Amino acid sequence: MTTWKRRFRRKLRKHGLAWWRRAFPLDFPPRKRKAGGPPSQLRDYLNYYRRLKSPGFAVMVTGEWGVGKTHQVKRALDEDEFHYISLYGLRTADELRSAVFAKMYPTRHRIKSFVGEAKQALRDASGLFSFGSLTPALFGAFLEQGVTNEYVLVFDDLERSLMPRKILLGVINHYVEHSGCRVIVIVHDGKVLDSYFKDSKEKLFGQTIQATPQIDHAIRAFRKPVEGTKFGGFIDPFIDDILNIFASSGAQSLRILKYAIEDIRRFYEVVDEKHRASADAMAECVAMMTVFAIETRNGTLEPGDLVDRMRSKRGEAQSALATASERYQLVDLASQTLQDDLLVQMFVKGVFDPAAIRNSLEHSRHFLVPADAPAWRTVMEFDNLDDQTVQTAVNEMSRQFEELEPLGVGEILHVLALRLMMAEQGISGMTPDASVTEANAYIDAMHAKGQIPPRTLSYDWRLERYSSHDGTGFWVSDDMRPFFSQIVSHLRRVQEDALDKWLIEQAPVIIELLNDGKEFFEKFVQTYKGNNTFAHVAALDKISPEVFVAAFLNAPRSGWYWIGNAIDQRYKSSFQVTDLARERPWAKEVVRLLAEESAKLEGLAKFRLLRAIPKAVDAEEPIVTTVAALELDNLERDSESVQEVDLPRPKRPRSSRKPRASDDDTVT
Repeated sequence: MTTWKRRFRRKLRKHGLAWWRRAFPLDFPPRKRKAGGPPSQLRDYLNYYRRLKSPGFAVMVTGEWGVGKTHQVKRALDEDEFHYISLYGLRTADELRSAVFAKMYPTRHRIKSFVGEAKQALRDASGLFSFGSLTPALFGAFLEQGVTNEYVLVFDDLERSLMPRKILLGVINHYVEHSGCRVIVIVHDGKVLDSYFKDSKEKLFGQTIQATPQIDHAIRAFRKPVEGTKFGGFIDPFIDDILNIFASSGAQSLRILKYAIEDIRRFYEVVDEKHRASADAMAECVAMMTVFAIETRNGTLEPGDLVDRMRSKRGEAQSALATASERYQLVDLASQTLQDDLLVQMFVKGVFDPAAIRNSLEHSRHFLVPADAPAWRTVMEFDNLDDQTVQTAVNEMSRQFEELEPLGVGEILHVLALRLMMAEQGISGMTPDASVTEANAYIDAMHAKGQIPPRTLSYDWRLERYSSHDGTGFWVSDDMRPFFSQIVSHLRRVQEDALDKWLIEQAPVIIELLNDGKEFFEKFVQTYKGNNTFAHVAALDKISPEVFVAAFLNAPRSGWYWIGNAIDQRYKSSFQVTDLARERPWAKEVVRLLAEESAKLEGLAKFRLLRAIPKAVDAEEPIVTTVAALELDNLERDSESVQEVDLPRPKRPRSSRKPRASDDDTVT
């Protein structure tokens, strides 16, 4: 190959077609721009900046995460006139230089050529490894030799780079000032807390442009994958409503809008054709889902704001939901078309339960059949029903109340809450106090008929919220809440009494359990596995100590250890668990009777029974020693052994031991 050909090919490899066009200019027609996207200030400025030759400054494009900064920058430039480099995760300047070099020269032979030149230069300088720590720096210098300013450099995710800001900005500045490159840096500068960046960015960036969300363009992009599908046809009529809601939210992230559309798609896939056929129902559901998808992802609505929404109606409570309602005047955020529990499932847990969604729609005003619905639910929909239908439901609810018709606890509270509302509004002719008295008398009468179920056996039953039933919150205004709390408190007491009666009925079952000591232990002690039915309720004191001891002595001897250990564990827990406290006198009497029985025995039989008698029952209340207390005790001993240093001795922490309650004390 001749010399001029080798030189020609070398220059062509090094500088590309740009060198050819400069060396042999021809009258080519101007290239047609392919850059697109809707008109914007950002697009106009980048169109100006890309035409500059060695501008000497970089451009910073900033905005909220998800606003579409990267997409808008890429759309404003032709694909073959820029190199895109993400700074995410880059740690060193050489990693950045290598990334830029790889973009400029993606072909393998060019990279090999540069690496070969670098190695040869280092060998010529007295050996490949003779420079030690300077080798990476020299190799970086070779990388910088190959930089060309033909393309615009677009650096993204600056705030996510792991490189020190000073070094990062220094490398970018080198491309701007020394290589004459046009550089665009995409960054959410509000998330960059580095003081050096804030102080020095004006030296590097000659222009800062705030990217704003291009909602119309984004919604077209989101719709494109579903065009021609059933879901595409479903969502088309609601696009304007979705865009108006997003604009009202003040949100900047287009990702949130995309997620909202995805939530609507999941909802669409699980509802029946009957539900989809109701334009009013679907319009309300789409609007509600768009609002809650935006507000929960923005963090303006917490999980607790999605429950008891009836109480948070506009004008009734200063809550996050009431504040959100002011932003969306045309959307009823308290609507029960999508019930409270359902909203929590969808927007907190990410679960779209088909059965729950369909059930919520079936009970909504759009599909409610008054003849088939519970009376209380029809009364709650009085806003949307005719007077005759509502009055019929009110009469039916009154009949259920007067005749003590069996109802579940949730239904009872719905009925009592609605009667309290009618007293508040002067409809029933009763005062709220009189309505509470009437409600408590009704609960007592239902209890006398055995219609009030016991409270749950769970240890956290006191934390149970009486705010909704069947996915619908009780109709209780802020003014009526103290009155409704009186009703709920009375219901709790009655449920506790119902539990006591049920536990008394379980006495034969408990006696039978003594025949299997291990099963007895599992039923009465919290083991965090298995079935600990009676672990958190005082059930043993429902059996007389004499009957229990007789059954204990008749039980298989192999189970005595487990029975005695169960009583021990419950006695120790009774100082922390309020509900077990009343078993302490019973346990002491059982221990006394067993001791009397042991006195009648001799030999191994006596020894066996003594070993089975609960040991913790006669002991003082256990003292809980924490790790911190142990450490302080060790510090005291260490300080006593060091005489040279006069250190203040740490004070001994006060004992966590409580005064022992007497047998007659009631722990609350």
